[in-house]
Amino acid sequence: MKLDKIFLFILACAVSASCVDLNYTEQNTRDEEWSYEYFGEGIKNMVYDVYAQVYNNEFEANSAYFLAGATDEAQYAIETGAINNYVNGGWSPANPYSNIWTKSYTAIAEVCMYLEKIEQADISDWKYNPDYSNWVQQMELFPYELRFLRAYFYFELVKAYGNVPLVTTTLTNGQANNMEMASAEDVFKFIVDEIDAIEPYLPVSYLTEVGSEIGRATKVAALALKARALLYAASPLFNPTGDKSKWADAAEACKVILDHASEWGLSLSAYGSLWGHDAFFNPELIFGIGRSESNTFEKAQFPIGVENAESGTCPSQTLVDAYEYQDNGETFGQRNPGSIDLTTNPYDGLDPRFALTVVKNGDEWPSNGSQKKVIETFIGGFNGAPKYKATPTGYYLRKYVDGSCVTTADNQTNRRHTWIVFRLGEFYLDYAEAVFNATGSANDATFGMTANEAVNVLRNRKDIAMPEFTEDGDEWLAHYERERFVELAFENHRFWDVRRWKKGPEYFKSIQVANISSSLMLTRQTVTRQWDDKYYFYPIPQSELQKNSKLQQNVGW
Repeated sequence: MKLDKIFLFILACAVSASCVDLNYTEQNTRDEEWSYEYFGEGIKNMVYDVYAQVYNNEFEANSAYFLAGATDEAQYAIETGAINNYVNGGWSPANPYSNIWTKSYTAIAEVCMYLEKIEQADISDWKYNPDYSNWVQQMELFPYELRFLRAYFYFELVKAYGNVPLVTTTLTNGQANNMEMASAEDVFKFIVDEIDAIEPYLPVSYLTEVGSEIGRATKVAALALKARALLYAASPLFNPTGDKSKWADAAEACKVILDHASEWGLSLSAYGSLWGHDAFFNPELIFGIGRSESNTFEKAQFPIGVENAESGTCPSQTLVDAYEYQDNGETFGQRNPGSIDLTTNPYDGLDPRFALTVVKNGDEWPSNGSQKKVIETFIGGFNGAPKYKATPTGYYLRKYVDGSCVTTADNQTNRRHTWIVFRLGEFYLDYAEAVFNATGSANDATFGMTANEAVNVLRNRKDIAMPEFTEDGDEWLAHYERERFVELAFENHRFWDVRRWKKGPEYFKSIQVANISSSLMLTRQTVTRQWDDKYYFYPIPQSELQKNSKLQQNVGW
């Protein structure tokens, strides 16, 4: 497959992708009529602009936090990092930090406008252009792609804010600032109804479509959005009565993806292949965000002491303690509850996902030949405290980080990056959770596969080979939450999972970090964080409340 065929990958690679200029003036080189009568630089670019906004700024290299630093997965190395606003009380309607509200409604407004304009677009003046028939075919798909993107952004809004205005047409400023809020239940229904309406018209793959362009909204991506939305809608935060029918709906939606994965060309991959230079083509990826060759992310995440490195997001001891040993499923924390002598190799035999996710003291990292060295995270070590920006947790991040990148002042090298939005492995876990809650048992086969069987598909991968799930009841639920913690680490799930489960005080009030002495004795330290139940939802920006008196601030803010 030629990379020059992958338009959205290339589009997404431009971090500062420019938007179509819709401010029509005499000084502009084009006008509105031109934009909707010319395909390549007009209509198509407008659709690309909406895709570009899917890019999640939590992955921005100059913030490089993900949301992991606001969870028990990690701690950001620099105390002044903006991610710490989530956990130190620096979060408020006046300082909402995230741009989810603005970004999502900007994209939704563009979608509504483009849907109305594209319906009226006429490119017949170009009928003698050799690409004309291809343009017509692509334009037939654009409305369905745009509706997918609108549903996607409404999911971003509802998971963050709960009740939000539900807009499906273009509005004047006056109308927009007079919109009432729809219930979260109505927003979830809108998302599901939209997906049901559009997925029959979306291709399973664009490889057989005009231009062989990939990265665009597919039937599978639409069904993945539906399944995840239904899982959230069934979760305690949005389903306080525990309505089991909502869990059943989520289970059925996930099962559609699992049942058809093979015919759609999806398959589970090796865990370490989920990221890296060619991850955009991984058969497990359902929808991802591609970026061009760069080493900016590596500079943000390589250990301090590596040239041009910033340390970035550092995995917590809490996360490390959750990994299990392959021999009997006992966790690292269970086997090593007190002080740990690292000279005894306590990490040997752990779940292989640990070594693929975390850089520990004694590892050789980065993996490129010119910078490879043994990492020292102990106090006084080359990569440890008291150096400024050294890891505060005793660990560095490996997952998503390409160790082959060279970050020296001279001879730097770059690699492509892909951030996962949807992948097949997630839906085995989503299905397991939904089935367990719908049936009350991890061994109930009402939906064709038990919850335990679904989780064990992941644990039985050849490169993982972990002991199978056999539990049920509360024991199963605790084990499942730990498995999800490990499998989806640093994929931007934990921040939202704990909220939808309404388990913030249980998981987010404190984290464990490692303090490693020069004699390589590890002791755990507790880092206390601020948690308030109002954090289950984001604060609506104060600027929006001032513009629209019909908006109601979320409870506690």
